[in-house]
Amino acid sequence: MPLLPGVQRLIDMASDGPSLSDIPIQQARLQLDTLAASFGTGDRVGSTSDIDIPTPSGTVRARVYHPEESSGLPPLLYFHGGGWSVGGLSTSDALCRKLTARSGGVVVNLDYRLAPENPYPAAVEDALAAAAWLSRNAADLNAGGPGILVGGDSAGGNLAAVVAQASRSTDEFTVRAQLLICAAVNLGHRRGSYVEFAKGYFVSTSEFEHWISLYAPDQDLSDPRLSPAAATELAGTPAALVVTAEYDPLRDAGEEYARALRAAGVDVSLFRVDGQVHDFPVLGNLIPEGDTAVDAIVDRWRALLAGGPEVNSA
Repeated sequence: MPLLPGVQRLIDMASDGPSLSDIPIQQARLQLDTLAASFGTGDRVGSTSDIDIPTPSGTVRARVYHPEESSGLPPLLYFHGGGWSVGGLSTSDALCRKLTARSGGVVVNLDYRLAPENPYPAAVEDALAAAAWLSRNAADLNAGGPGILVGGDSAGGNLAAVVAQASRSTDEFTVRAQLLICAAVNLGHRRGSYVEFAKGYFVSTSEFEHWISLYAPDQDLSDPRLSPAAATELAGTPAALVVTAEYDPLRDAGEEYARALRAAGVDVSLFRVDGQVHDFPVLGNLIPEGDTAVDAIVDRWRALLAGGPEVNSA
């Protein structure tokens, strides 16, 4: 289908100025923080609190969201997008509030270390440490169980997929399911939608490649801790809701990963949202049509966790 009207307005607005990859990194971070203020405040939740989570390298900030009424779901550890280099708690705050209010589950929004000051594997190390911490402390947060959930958008979806795969070989945490929103699961993918929507659809492939160069300079992009879709063994990976956008350069890589997981016997719900661009659920008020899609995402998420009819849907 054509680009949705709100999406086209966003693209037109974004084309008026330089992309985040064309300006100094500190300026890019400030610009994204300013933009995040226009995403809206999200839904009403019961409470929020900012905490410090201990890691082997120090501490990392996180924001905990409690729903007004709990559904008993395990806590969701959420990783924001931003090319592993920009973004933070404010970037995904509105979406985390929506996920909390609409799912009834506790959400923990992680402010992991950013490149280029802290390149790979710093963000992965923070993500794994936070998953272990949340597994140990879920009861203290009055979260449900068993296990934990992981999720994220774009670069954050990459981290969520990495943590989900890692859960198969650790006794420090158990991931019950993963929510991958426009996730960067294959950093070496250079075909299909990556070529078709390379420019003019909100985020360009040149921007993606810039962020990858900051996050993983001189790294083997086929390493599964950088590209989860490159893993040769996917059996036993936690259940997944894979959300893609029709006009996203990362669409095909995400959908290929969903099909590979399904072929390995993993419960998968694949949800392509037509007329949308990369990271649309995060953009809040900038794309009014995106809010309806968040409802659909939460419905599919809860169905996946319940083993309902959306599991293994196309």
